[in-house]
Amino acid sequence: MKSNIFNLRNALILAGVSCQLVLYASLLAYMFANLDARIKNIDYLVIYSGGYILHYESPTRLYDLDLQHRVQEMVLSVDQLSKFYPYNHPPILAHILGWVTTSNYTASYLRWVLVLVIFYLVGLTLLLRLLYTLQWQAGDLWLFGISGLLFYPVFVSYLKGQDSAFLLLGISLWTFGLFTGRDRLAGIGLALAVIRPQVALLLALPFLFNRRKVWWWFVLGGLVLLLYSYLLIGAQGLMDFFNVLLLSGQGFGFDADVMINLKGAALRLFPAIDGLTLNIITYGGYALAILFLCIMWAKTRTVEFKHIGLAILFSMIFSPHMHSHDWSLLLIPSLTAAIVLSEQKILSRKYAVLLPLGVSIYLMVFNAFVQSNLAIYILILGLGVLLWFPDLLKRSQRKLLKC
Repeated sequence: MKSNIFNLRNALILAGVSCQLVLYASLLAYMFANLDARIKNIDYLVIYSGGYILHYESPTRLYDLDLQHRVQEMVLSVDQLSKFYPYNHPPILAHILGWVTTSNYTASYLRWVLVLVIFYLVGLTLLLRLLYTLQWQAGDLWLFGISGLLFYPVFVSYLKGQDSAFLLLGISLWTFGLFTGRDRLAGIGLALAVIRPQVALLLALPFLFNRRKVWWWFVLGGLVLLLYSYLLIGAQGLMDFFNVLLLSGQGFGFDADVMINLKGAALRLFPAIDGLTLNIITYGGYALAILFLCIMWAKTRTVEFKHIGLAILFSMIFSPHMHSHDWSLLLIPSLTAAIVLSEQKILSRKYAVLLPLGVSIYLMVFNAFVQSNLAIYILILGLGVLLWFPDLLKRSQRKLLKC
């Protein structure tokens, strides 16, 4: 009997996984060759300033911009600190961040990355559990697990020290709760996603019109987190936090020209645009996206995988603030698209499960080598088409077979 191990599918898997492992090993070797110096110029510097204040100063001063600036100058000199970025994340992870942060910057970074890995593994386990409830085979589960572990944007977020893994944990819990009939878990997952308020709000509001229990659990979870934040940083700390958010949204915001969203596209297409017009476009698009999803939720009888995938894609394109480390969210639309393709009998599960791996490699190639913003927009559009118009792929298959 002929062995079926050496086939095209397995060859593609081996090539894709190998390419990612080689690149990641190279990046890690480069980084660890001079770790102390290289991690001083990454996003973690902002996270560290928050953790340092929590550990050595007072939680009530977490959003004291002058103090944040002084902490960052302890790591980088005034000459090296070319631009000040404030710590503007909600204080959901404050206790954990304070625990892992010490005066040793490098050790703090490594402990923080370990925390991020744990968050991500929990989220990935939830997604694997979802596939298990859909009766996907063990081999497919293993492949998705490997694809998830190697997902390029997640790896990049580790290197930067960004807390995107916690955002993905919240969205994974939301997705798992929705499709296992656990509205409470879904709402709590959205509440955890307020680590990026602009994403959580867009995803939550449509549930006012369908499966309202998700909305109310989101509201309850949000109130609990608000109470936790109040007890931690106090009323003045909350006021400082909202002032930092206002500062972040003034004018063009921080590094808006490199964002892969509506705001970034408008700024790149019209470099001379003024801040007011840009904000009208940005927040107008955000409001219309929410309205569109609310109407869609109201008109549908059942929230399906295609709705969730589309909502996440909308959150990426229309959110006022979206940087590359949060592209890790693409793991879920790529998974939901794979589920849709398999349910529509367009691809068998053993081929549909390759989609997250393909998305990871696509992002790796275009971000690490080509660095094309357009390529990311094309990917988001492509996932949207696969989610909502899978028949287009079926028609293409038929045309190829006729040729």
